Amino acid sequence: MRAAVAVVAALCGLHSARVAAADDADDSDPKPTKQVAKADDRSSDKPAGLRTTQMCIDQEIADRLAIKRKRRGAVDRLFVKQGRHELSVGGGYYASDLLSGTYLVSSSYTYHMTDETAVEFSFAWTHANADLIRALEDKRGTVITDTYARMIFGESLLVWSPVYGKLRLGGSIVHFDLHADIGVGVIDSKTSRGASGVLGFGFKLFMGQAAALRIDARNRTFRQELLDERFLVNDSAITASLSLFLPFHN
Repeated sequence: MRAAVAVVAALCGLHSARVAAADDADDSDPKPTKQVAKADDRSSDKPAGLRTTQMCIDQEIADRLAIKRKRRGAVDRLFVKQGRHELSVGGGYYASDLLSGTYLVSSSYTYHMTDETAVEFSFAWTHANADLIRALEDKRGTVITDTYARMIFGESLLVWSPVYGKLRLGGSIVHFDLHADIGVGVIDSKTSRGASGVLGFGFKLFMGQAAALRIDARNRTFRQELLDERFLVNDSAITASLSLFLPFHN
């Protein structure tokens, strides 16, 4: 019995000595400390704003997205109108309630206060259609001396552009807007001298940063006198113009 107790005590003492030696070896070995230090150094070199999702982006997917974007021809920078001056010259077709349709020549100056709002001053010139005037002469037996009477319109308008977008033409992306006009004007002609109300809408297709193709449709309401009778007329016109924006860059 005493011999068994002695053997157990000896084994316990041997185990305690091995554990103490292992603890001493861990305290004296500097390698784990260096490894921890290296790990800390790596964590300190990592950018503070780098997120896990940024580190895990598949480069192949990113390349495919870039190719698709290039094929779409997407343009980040839009056409800016705010603070710019627009000069327009064009012509079109004028339809009168009392006279036959004829051509119209127009020009305008527009100042864009913002990309959505602008003020415009326009000038248009047309003439009375001689064919209808001759028909009236034959029917009533009345002679009108000037069968080529001019008509001049001067107008002041507020322009509102609530819609802006882009579309593909051929292989490129172009920008456009839709605008509405409202204002007043004056008319100088032998059949009418007075004020008019103007309503209209239009479309602009921008080319580069300094030019645009513009299409406008407008209705003018005013009083007109013909063969000693007065009428309230609604004359319409549609014009196509080329616009130049100053300065030439956004």
